[in-house]
Amino acid sequence: MTQTSSKTDSRTYPSAFYAAAGVGDLAYEQLRKLPELADKLRVKASELADQATATDVPQWKAKANEYGAFATSKAAELTAKVDAAGIRDSIVSGTQTAAEKASKFYDSLVARGEQAFTEQQAGTEPAAPQAEPAAAPTAEAKADVVPPAAKPAAKKPPRAAK
Repeated sequence: MTQTSSKTDSRTYPSAFYAAAGVGDLAYEQLRKLPELADKLRVKASELADQATATDVPQWKAKANEYGAFATSKAAELTAKVDAAGIRDSIVSGTQTAAEKASKFYDSLVARGEQAFTEQQAGTEPAAPQAEPAAAPTAEAKADVVPPAAKPAAKKPPRAAK
């Protein structure tokens, strides 16, 4: 008896299983691109090696020292202008954005894993990979999203032996 399920029905396995299958499918896709990338990098490395042999080292050392002194003075100037509250707000909003992106990425891995799993069960070759899965997260996938955990309590230092 073969079980079939759609994204609106309950899944046969937990979403973490499908996410793991999605990661495997994504890794397989990226590994297939590796030989072409290695060839490109080999060509680029030989070009850079040729450029490195043709450079004037003392000139670059002088430029590096000049830019180093400029960076040090600029860092001292900017340190005086730091707004801690603004930085904190920026970090909080950035963290929230990162959590939302991670949740969407997890949902896309689950969708990709479900697709790979059903294709494997049907005995077909996986479909051509998409740059970004266009499937919107289902209500069940949204229910699987866990809010970020609270910060752990600060650890107390060990008591001194009497």
